[in-house]
Amino acid sequence: MNETDLPVVEQIMLATYPHLLEDISSIRERIRLFPEGSRILRRSVDDVIVGYFISHPWAAHSIPPLSSLLGELPTKAEVYYIHDIALMPDAQGIGAARAILADMSQIARNLHINRFALVALASALAFWTTQGFREIHEDAFKEKLRTYGPGAQYMQRAVD
Repeated sequence: MNETDLPVVEQIMLATYPHLLEDISSIRERIRLFPEGSRILRRSVDDVIVGYFISHPWAAHSIPPLSSLLGELPTKAEVYYIHDIALMPDAQGIGAARAILADMSQIARNLHINRFALVALASALAFWTTQGFREIHEDAFKEKLRTYGPGAQYMQRAVD
């Protein structure tokens, strides 16, 4: 993903998460801080962008602030944080998310990180559970989880 992809990324974000819009400057910063963790997905037939993912190393038991600048990534990352996977409807149900997780697993292993972390929206809890993620309940998460909407959960799982 690069700067020229951001208008399409923003359109996909509007289509997939209309209730949870992020400031594009926060996406831009994540690309700058960890470019290998931000990628777009193109449909092979016509080269149209149909999804994206944003991920980066992070501290365990910590939720990065939504739609905010991070400033920097932790020097001692303990988890590989999946900030966002967004797929347009025609890219869903074809194994794209599993392929993305495989890509992320390779990135995490290269960094010697053995755990994924993410915040799952209530509507995606079942999907992430089938991918092997488990909810981690900590009182410290309650306030940040509210910014993701009712029923959002912090989850972790081992890297493949």
